Amino acid sequence: MQHKTLPAWFTAIEHLTRFGEVDEVLRSRDFVQGTHREAPMFLGDTLMLIDGDAHFERRRMESPLFSRAALAYYERHALQPVITSAISDARADAGDDGVVRADLVTLTRTMLWRIAAVTTGMDGVEGSAATERFIHQVNAIGDAATVQWSTRPQDEVLADGLAVRGALVEEFFEPSLQRRRDLVEAHREGTVPLDGLPRDLITSMLMSPDDSWDDDLMLREATLYLIAATRTTLHAVPHALTHLREWLAAHPEDAGLAADPTFLRNVAGEALRLHPPSPALVREAVNDVTLSSGRRIAAGERVALLFKPANRDADVFGADAELFDPHRQNSAAKSWGLSFGGGEHLCIGRSLVVGLGGRNEDGSDSTDGTVVAILRALAAAGARPDPGATPQMLTTSLYDAHATYPILLD
Repeated sequence: MQHKTLPAWFTAIEHLTRFGEVDEVLRSRDFVQGTHREAPMFLGDTLMLIDGDAHFERRRMESPLFSRAALAYYERHALQPVITSAISDARADAGDDGVVRADLVTLTRTMLWRIAAVTTGMDGVEGSAATERFIHQVNAIGDAATVQWSTRPQDEVLADGLAVRGALVEEFFEPSLQRRRDLVEAHREGTVPLDGLPRDLITSMLMSPDDSWDDDLMLREATLYLIAATRTTLHAVPHALTHLREWLAAHPEDAGLAADPTFLRNVAGEALRLHPPSPALVREAVNDVTLSSGRRIAAGERVALLFKPANRDADVFGADAELFDPHRQNSAAKSWGLSFGGGEHLCIGRSLVVGLGGRNEDGSDSTDGTVVAILRALAAAGARPDPGATPQMLTTSLYDAHATYPILLD
């Protein structure tokens, strides 16, 4: 990232770029969240932004949503059917020359709408028109919630986000919330069994013994889940496909691994390491701190944790840390580096994105995660970059993300 493109508030604070320093700050209780101050109406007091005991209790309440059984359920019922449908719809829209052309960004966003709705607890999203509205709303709200990285005027981005959030509340959130209130009440009266309740965030909040939840906080927490369930995967898939195609072209001996979930999980990890889904996180020191490196940070001082250079630290990932290698062996860090954060704020939904190894409770294979599931489907559909069109990077924010990615399905 070049400083001339960064917001003034960001260039004014100290930047940490070494893996060890970034990881230490993420794990330290001497630092609290210092990001997303520009848009508290969207993410204020959500799991991502609270600290200490409040964060621990919130995370404990929400963690069952990401159990192995829950992930397997989401994958079977909310992800795979939509992936299959999206590929089928794309194939049905072949051109006059018989060639199937699609945009990977649009296709991936379409593949993710239902898993976002199901994990969060949004009803009424079925049907092409409702789905299109829902996707548009989630995308605009995501832009507003991460306005600190936008290259557009912040007031404009926030106004757009608030307008579509109002529409999302009226069409999807309020009816979904009321339906779950009725179900939870019926459960407490003994007429609906526990396994008859939806397995989603809104239901979990309503079932929580914590009485601090009000409709506004539930909406903000739901907003966090809608964004998290879509943005990281939407960011990662085009990068992963690019690296995978280039790797297989240079290493034909790995061609047989193109649909192997373990190999594709490594592909996803490397793509996320090289292209973190967030430019940086900001932490604020609550005490005077001296890091292991000797760097001193005063109480009240904010520091920027830059993931891209940290994830390419040669001391951790080797002399070829700048390069993509799905066979990279590294015991000092996860394959995705620090792209899911660290410490108590390690992303609760990372397994939704990158899956889980081992066996599921029902004896079935491990969960793929959204990135691997989509990569497998793309491989089966013969997806490749369209040689007649050039991918375009997003220019409306500082994210290392694609705006378009033309592909062919062979």
